[in-house]
Amino acid sequence: MTDVERLAAELKQRTEWQDTPVELEDADYLEMVTQAVRHLYVMTGRYLQFDPESEFELTADEYEYVLTTAEMGFYRKVQADVNRIVGYSTDAMTITNADKPYANISQTLAELANRQRILYYKMVRYTLL
Repeated sequence: MTDVERLAAELKQRTEWQDTPVELEDADYLEMVTQAVRHLYVMTGRYLQFDPESEFELTADEYEYVLTTAEMGFYRKVQADVNRIVGYSTDAMTITNADKPYANISQTLAELANRQRILYYKMVRYTLL
């Protein structure tokens, strides 16, 4: 059986250098992983087998797919916050392009989506159905 807490810890490690608008709790990472596992079950036609309260048995390729999907979910959350930051004004000055520190998030998401697609097609047992 796959330890969901271990998946969440690995997700946290993969994303630890990314600033977030709020401090994420371990429960937040667990939720992202659970959503990623649900996505895997839907994409592989096993949606009726998904039970968020049960243990998951994942193969190595499914494990990587789930981590990549969870990582995409993480960066989408960060991107959603960044999308509202384009500039701001104070009494003394106006700041534009305040979102520049996050300019690479779209590229990161594109790379993760490509990796997710590659991982999915490597799971031939699902793509041949």
